[in-house]
Amino acid sequence: MENGASRTLSCVLRIGVLMLLYGIASTGWAQWVWKDETGRTVYSDEPPPPNVLPGNILRQPTTAAPVSDTSGAAAQPGSDTATAAKANALAPAPAHPPSVAEQEQEFRKRQKQRMDADKKMAEQQTETARKSEDCERARGYIKSLNDGVRLVRTNSDGTRELVDDQQRAAEVQRTQSIIDTRCN
Repeated sequence: MENGASRTLSCVLRIGVLMLLYGIASTGWAQWVWKDETGRTVYSDEPPPPNVLPGNILRQPTTAAPVSDTSGAAAQPGSDTATAAKANALAPAPAHPPSVAEQEQEFRKRQKQRMDADKKMAEQQTETARKSEDCERARGYIKSLNDGVRLVRTNSDGTRELVDDQQRAAEVQRTQSIIDTRCN
C-alpha cells in the first residue's frame, strides 16, 4: 500500500511541476502584459482592450529592426541608410502590432525597393560596359589615325574621298578630346 501511495504522490508532484512550468513558460511567450481594472496582471498575444490605460501596459511587442540595405555596405554617418536607420530608431512604437495585411504591404514595399535597386545597378553596369566599349573603339580609331593608315570618307552626296593631313589632325584632336573627357 505504501508503494501505491508514494506512486500517486509522485504523479501528483510531477503534474504540479509540469503545470507550474507550463504557467511560467506561457507568460514568457506572451507579447502583451498589462494590469486590468482590478489590478490583476494579464498575459496575452492580443493587445489589451481600449479601456486599459497606456500606463497600465507593462510590456508590448517591440518593433522590428530596420532592414539593412542589400549592398552589404555599412551605413555611413550622413548617408541615406544612416538617416533612415536614425528615423526608424526615433519613430514611436506602434500602438498595436501590424496586421497580416500591413506586414504583406511592408514586404511588398521592401521587395519593390530591392527590385528597383537591382534594376538601377544593372543599368549602371550596362552603362559602364557601353562606355568601356566606346573608349576602346575611340582608342583604336586614334591609333589608326596616328599610324598613318589611309582613311576614306563618304561625302553627303555618296562619293568617297581620302582624308588629307589637315582633316586627319582635326580628327585626331577631336577623338583625343573625347578620350580625355569620357575615358578616365
